[in-house]
Amino acid sequence: WQLIALTLLAMLSSALSLVYPALTGNVIDSAIQRNLPALQSIIFFLVGLAIIQGIIGFVQNYWTTVVGERLLVDLRTKVYRHVQNLPLSFFLDNKTGELLSRLTNDVTLIRSTLTSNLLGLAQNFITLALGLVIVIAGPDVLLAQANQLNLKLPTTHSTASFGPTLLIVAAILLPIIIIPFLTSGYLRKYVKRELTVLSEATAASEESIGNAKVVKAFTREEYEITRYNSLVWQQFGIILKRARLNSAVQAVTTLLSTAGLAVFLWYGGTSVLNGSLTIGTLTTIVLYITFLTQPFLTIGRLYSQFQISLGAAERIFDLLDEPITLTDEPDALPLPPLQGNLRFEQVSFGYTKDKEVLHEISFEAKQGQVLALVGPSGAGKTTIANLIPRFFDVWHGSITVDGYDIRHVQVKSLREQIGIVLQEPVLFGTTIRENIAYGRLDATQEQIEEAARAANAHEFIEPLPQGYDTLVGERGVKLSGGQRQRIAIARAILRDPRILILDEATANIDTFTELLVQQGLKTLLSGRTALVIAHRLSTIKNSDNIVVLQAGRIAEQGTHSELLQREGEYASLYAMGFRHTA
Repeated sequence: WQLIALTLLAMLSSALSLVYPALTGNVIDSAIQRNLPALQSIIFFLVGLAIIQGIIGFVQNYWTTVVGERLLVDLRTKVYRHVQNLPLSFFLDNKTGELLSRLTNDVTLIRSTLTSNLLGLAQNFITLALGLVIVIAGPDVLLAQANQLNLKLPTTHSTASFGPTLLIVAAILLPIIIIPFLTSGYLRKYVKRELTVLSEATAASEESIGNAKVVKAFTREEYEITRYNSLVWQQFGIILKRARLNSAVQAVTTLLSTAGLAVFLWYGGTSVLNGSLTIGTLTTIVLYITFLTQPFLTIGRLYSQFQISLGAAERIFDLLDEPITLTDEPDALPLPPLQGNLRFEQVSFGYTKDKEVLHEISFEAKQGQVLALVGPSGAGKTTIANLIPRFFDVWHGSITVDGYDIRHVQVKSLREQIGIVLQEPVLFGTTIRENIAYGRLDATQEQIEEAARAANAHEFIEPLPQGYDTLVGERGVKLSGGQRQRIAIARAILRDPRILILDEATANIDTFTELLVQQGLKTLLSGRTALVIAHRLSTIKNSDNIVVLQAGRIAEQGTHSELLQREGEYASLYAMGFRHTA
């Protein structure tokens, strides 16, 4: 309803604006004729009209901003919600910087389309339509209507006979509207390409800044600057093409608008010379030509801006059209509290249709058991870990927890009972307290500290100047690797999952720190079913079952001692000290 109200206000404002030319002409003729009462009446009416338009303008501008910003918030929220619900595969295929560019630059560019451009187009079309009506009927019709309202405004001349001439002028101005429509396709193409390059530049800068340590370690500052500058200059070239097109359109429209005015000035000037037209009448008609010219020019300009916004809108709609492939089945039920029995049965999977990553994988981990995955890099260990929280759906076979096929239960209820500790712990740029509480948002300070103590993290947190309120920096850069890992473990302990996934949780820390982390992991593993991916013997030798993977297949499985006795793949890895596994 806000847009409808704003459109009605625009219509009223346009109608009031069209009174000015007729009144101005009457002011001039009244002054020439020394008709003081008529002059005073018109001036008082103009002042009242200005006050009314000022009030309308304030309301219109304020609510245009309110509606525009509200629509922008709604759009950003909708896009961000959609992105958050997209499957993990989408984020593997798209760069973070490009997504951020769409969420910020593209959405902001659409804002003008949602309000000012649409309302501007509507208001100018209304002005144009009303202006043409006045041209055909004659401006004095407005004054006649005003007098019917007892405003008693004088009519000192008639311009009805100039309707045909003004229509000729309007015909000359018509291409001003048509030309932007003809060039809109090229303009939208340039804008989409420009935004694509801008997204690439944003992604490049995000990667470079996010990996500043690597950039500086390899002295690649100039390389990154060159890479970024190349994209920026590429965007600049596209902007120049768009500017040339806009400039050409503007030059043609200016020429046509001047030609239209020249046609009437010649006709009106000769009419003044032969006495058939007063100076006030000429002024009135010139002002009406200006009023007609302005909508023609503005509509073309706004339509060009509209096309720019449409280029951004198409990219946003492409993002919104991305399918949410992992959804709950219509009859999916919430998963009840788990005991922790996990089973893979003949599971096959691949990230792309033409390449299978896992082939007929079968194993079982019962409640409270620890199952370790071992194998060379690329064997499929992390892929198995990704399938348990249903980040991806299997091609064939099934994954069950406590006998429930994970495809037939609500995803949220499944993931709420699974904890994950990664090789590279993911921390957010907030406080230590907030990072631990990410495992359970309603946790009390006592519960947070209890989880930190269990993870051997409280000892290094407490001496910090801000304690648990210490900011960890972006991705936790202000903390050591071991400290970040212990916070990640505390977060998992606080979540209290029934199934735990440890993906190389001690791979990148020193031996002393590993002892502290292992103590935290021992607390975390107690009473929980765990799937452990590791390359250190100390992490897996006490597992209840060890699954050895080779090229996406199970080569063998059993306990540590059983596998050594078989002298197979595991024994070979053991002999090498797990140096080549990951």
